[in-house]
Amino acid sequence: MHYYMITEGLTQIDEIFFGETKNDVVEKARSLINQWPEYAALENEEIIEYAEEGRTEFDLVEIVGSIPKPETSKKELISIYQSQWGG
Repeated sequence: MHYYMITEGLTQIDEIFFGETKNDVVEKARSLINQWPEYAALENEEIIEYAEEGRTEFDLVEIVGSIPKPETSKKELISIYQSQWGG
């Protein structure tokens, strides 16, 4: 199984969102994404394309494993991210 995660932060992860599909995680992270005016008007598919090309201030990554439960702590989510992406 896999799922997708959006993370943001310059020196540490400040924001983290996860979802079962790329579109799902972008939708959940809209509060973060819309902070940048250049992304606010874009459709989810365009955001995904930009993120996959590395043209965003946040990361969209694929995580291999079972999707975390909603009550999973931020610390645990960061640990999952770092274990697979060396962040």
